[in-house]
Amino acid sequence: MIHQPKIAVISYNTPHRKTQDVLHGLKAKGYQNVKIFALPFVQRENPFTPIYQHRPSKAIQIVPIIFCENFNYDFELTTAETLNNQLINYKADFVIIAGAGLLPDELVENHKIINTHPGFLPLTRGLDSLKWAITKGVEIGVTTHFVDTEADAGFLIEQQYVPVYTNDTFHSLAYRQYEIEIEMLVNSIELIPTFSEFKSLSSNEFEATRRMPKTIEENLMQAFEVYKEKYKTV
Repeated sequence: MIHQPKIAVISYNTPHRKTQDVLHGLKAKGYQNVKIFALPFVQRENPFTPIYQHRPSKAIQIVPIIFCENFNYDFELTTAETLNNQLINYKADFVIIAGAGLLPDELVENHKIINTHPGFLPLTRGLDSLKWAITKGVEIGVTTHFVDTEADAGFLIEQQYVPVYTNDTFHSLAYRQYEIEIEMLVNSIELIPTFSEFKSLSSNEFEATRRMPKTIEENLMQAFEVYKEKYKTV
């Protein structure tokens, strides 16, 4: 009989696209012992509205507890203050972030938590990594890593380059990057046991970026065409 690992998925208590896609991937892989720990979702009073939305966000409008029941996965509400003890009690073999803000230090220190970042770490740390990579003319990639108390650092699991093709648009490239993120996050469960050590991603060389200002973002499509000519595969 094949061993079924216990997998904890950290997410939000609201319909959430990335979480739903990750659960689809886990189910397709045949994982059965999965439990979702759902954090409260707090809507910002003045949410940032970019010129170019690049992350898929439309979720199936089913409340998370029902979505999980339909997959025969367990579900439990949590908070940033209680999650550490809940994970200790659950004794997961793998803990995956499908959706979360900054996590308390004690949580990161007590558990090996797996995250995907839409860029090559430590080169493209922070927010809007795809947009900044295009603007700066550096290669676009995806990194899976164990998180630590330093933002977008921790220990490397895997990195993949995101190919760009002649007929790509900005949004087709962004969606390809997102698909690779989901695939790498799900595949990390099989990949991690094959490694004996993990490279540190800690670095003072590259600063974490903030949201791209609209004065820079308004020139993003021109920068994308330059990026595509430089890095296109076919």
